[in-house]
Amino acid sequence: MTQIKWPPGLNKDDLVGWGNFGFVCLDSSSGTVVKSPHDEEHDEAIRIEMAIYKRFEESGSHPGLLRYLGPCGSGLRLEFASNYGLRKHIQENGDEITGDQRLRWCLQIADTLAFVHSKGVVHGDLQWANIFLDGNMNAKVGDFAGSSLDGHPLMVRVTASHRSPGSLLLAQADIFALGSTLFEVTCGQSPYDGQTDKEIKDLFEKSLFPETKHLGPIGNIITGCWKGKYKTAYEVCQDIKAIQLPGKPPSSTF
Repeated sequence: MTQIKWPPGLNKDDLVGWGNFGFVCLDSSSGTVVKSPHDEEHDEAIRIEMAIYKRFEESGSHPGLLRYLGPCGSGLRLEFASNYGLRKHIQENGDEITGDQRLRWCLQIADTLAFVHSKGVVHGDLQWANIFLDGNMNAKVGDFAGSSLDGHPLMVRVTASHRSPGSLLLAQADIFALGSTLFEVTCGQSPYDGQTDKEIKDLFEKSLFPETKHLGPIGNIITGCWKGKYKTAYEVCQDIKAIQLPGKPPSSTF
């Protein structure tokens, strides 16, 4: 077994996350996290992620992304999302989360994805497990280690419940995954939860998707993402902004 190379000044006691290509340690002294490759075999994925964050930073980045704070050892230093993962938060606090808050997260995720696509990046693994919450409960899209930059192949295996039947290197594949992610945020579970990858793949290839009518307007948007209604994530944003919930609609994205 390959020995883990911990970031400078950090060790196993600082570990807060483990992914396909790397692991994440919390640097308590700076209030940031360091993402490092598991081993040399995964160096390239982390280098791609660093290149993607640099591309974002060249354009001023986006409030829906974790702030990139530069390289650290063989990895990269990022903003620490102090409320951790969106999936965990929804699963643990689902009954207390308002519809307005869920809609706000949906809008933030779609708005961020529109920015990501405008910079030549296809995320490839958009799902609630790769979205984080900062101290103000804003959604932050993360984990670009397996993403496509300027048309290069994805390095990540796309989750079945989010996998488009079409080309995975097009923005439309991310928009399909966005539909599944909005479903997760709204319903608290993944599409076709409990079914096998093959069963889900077969259903999607037949254009058979989970029922969303009971979700109201956001359900129509989710189905629209799955059925190819939207050419851009920006169009999804506009439709989410148009939703009127009881009370008042979200006044701003972030």
